[in-house]
Amino acid sequence: MLARTTTTHARRTLSTASHVPLLAVQSNDQHRADAKTRKSAETNRIPIAGRDSNSALQHIMAPAPADNPMAPRAARIPSALRLPLVVLTTFSLSSLGYSLFAGSAGPELAAVSRDLTSAWHIAAMVVWKLAELSIAWYACYDYLDLAYLTLLNNVPHYFLLNTFYGIDFFATIVPLSIDVVTIAIPFWLFRSLNHGHDTTGVKSDNQRVAQDRGVQSLIALFGSSIYSLVVYGSFATWLPVYIVLHFDRVRSLEKAHSTAVLTLLGLFAPLGYAATQFIFVPAIGSDGNPGITDPQVALERPPFNTETSSLKENVLRFVRLGDTAFTRRAEILLKRTAILAACSFLNTFVRTYFTIEGTELVGAVGWAGVWAAAAGLTGLAYAWVGNE
Repeated sequence: MLARTTTTHARRTLSTASHVPLLAVQSNDQHRADAKTRKSAETNRIPIAGRDSNSALQHIMAPAPADNPMAPRAARIPSALRLPLVVLTTFSLSSLGYSLFAGSAGPELAAVSRDLTSAWHIAAMVVWKLAELSIAWYACYDYLDLAYLTLLNNVPHYFLLNTFYGIDFFATIVPLSIDVVTIAIPFWLFRSLNHGHDTTGVKSDNQRVAQDRGVQSLIALFGSSIYSLVVYGSFATWLPVYIVLHFDRVRSLEKAHSTAVLTLLGLFAPLGYAATQFIFVPAIGSDGNPGITDPQVALERPPFNTETSSLKENVLRFVRLGDTAFTRRAEILLKRTAILAACSFLNTFVRTYFTIEGTELVGAVGWAGVWAAAAGLTGLAYAWVGNE
């Protein structure tokens, strides 16, 4: 009966080829055989023998989390105190970092900065920082997620200063590094790595693909090309005039007119890599992702019965917003893309409008929209690569 069920399931699997399997580390025949074996074994709770037998033995003999010396650093800290400690550590490190480098990068940035002595300006910046940390904490992001997300969110602000205000590259890279490091260290201290980023222990098939350097390099190049094309297209069409109209103290448009798309491709290589690590790697390497990279194995979705479901559930299912509309991989891709696009827009808007002197509200919205669009298109492209 099991053989008949497996055969019937195999005949009904999807035939659409995924874009990821071309980069997989196993041959298709071996991958399909392993996938079917794992699926049958997991369904019937039968231990898998063969090439994973040693891995299973290692897993059984592994020490319990409480006895493991590599357990999370904050395991003994009450959970209610961890987020406040993250906030306190982040603000303390940020203040220390900016104080240490105020002499080298501060004067140039101060020349174009808005006066933040008003209470509502300061409150807005603090509230946004608290919201950013809270969202990241309750979304269960690890320190790598935060480092990459912070890089993607803050590059637009410093790129604007360097391109249109003539701020030196060193004067922008120093505060950018401070922003990334000071938010990553607290999460490194109080939050363990997610499954997709974890390189210790035995790797699943999904992890082997997601963490393969060749795969990551190609996906990063793809992501950086999207960022480059969006920004270059904006430079070549509407953005320079828009900047002049809505940013009072712009010093030069020379870089916007003279920058080649290949220059942007090299400059945005870190953005492509960061987007790959924030969106693609967690989606493909997630512990809860049932969709391995073999196109002959169907990605399972929770069962859905149109007859017994309510009108609301059917409508959500139709527009692909219900609980059963997405695979686990597609759900991660969608959520992380939405968070990246939203945070790119909000962070760019807040930092541009509240910190750069002479910036109009409409100008900050337009500049932030460019980067939100680039982030959203990159996420959609990664969904295409993941066959979603």
